[in-house]
Amino acid sequence: TRLLGLRGLYLEAARQGNREAARHYASRTAHVAPQLGWAAESSIEEKAEDGDWDGALKLLEAQKAVQKTDREGFNRRRAVLLTAKAISTFDTDQPGARAAALEANRLVPDFVPAALIAARCLFRTDEVRKGSKLLEAAWRKHPQPEIADLYVHARHGDAALDRLTRAQRLQSLHSNHPESALTVARAALAAQEFGLAREEAQASIRMDPRESAYLLLADIEEAAGGDSGRVREFLSR
Repeated sequence: TRLLGLRGLYLEAARQGNREAARHYASRTAHVAPQLGWAAESSIEEKAEDGDWDGALKLLEAQKAVQKTDREGFNRRRAVLLTAKAISTFDTDQPGARAAALEANRLVPDFVPAALIAARCLFRTDEVRKGSKLLEAAWRKHPQPEIADLYVHARHGDAALDRLTRAQRLQSLHSNHPESALTVARAALAAQEFGLAREEAQASIRMDPRESAYLLLADIEEAAGGDSGRVREFLSR
């Protein structure tokens, strides 16, 4: 009866737009009956907004213990919370951030935010090879510019040509993709390999014409000392 009453109070508070009261009733309910989805979900959301990642994870575990949930869905939700914890504690709790990030990546290897923060944690302790492997695995499924940027700049002391080599390595893992071509084009521009940069940027446009590729071509022409007319042409496109 108490649970039914709390549910009614929760619904009434939500109807009136009183989020604080609604979450209070949800939290009380989740404490004694984590199997009730509406209460657990509201309480997890509240703890996440407050940055109480451990509290949210504990509630998620309790929810799993008392009700049947699909393993894949549970792993993804846990990975999301662990990733958020790692990101928020990256500068204040290095061991904790590393442990959370690596677990999140283990649970869902192709979850890009988890791969990114896990790699950042590893790069910070000079585990470049291990961090690079995580990014390569994520890149194979989801080639995104954030992965490429972190991968190419994994070693701070690298020369521009070394970074170009890393960009080409990444391209080989997912060839014939516009993001792969753009990655090499950016690295080639930084290395002043203007011919290669131009070739890869144009290849990206042939696969998927996008604003970033035309902006990059304009940068390449400007850096190579090309005529201003070509620069204006790419900007207009």
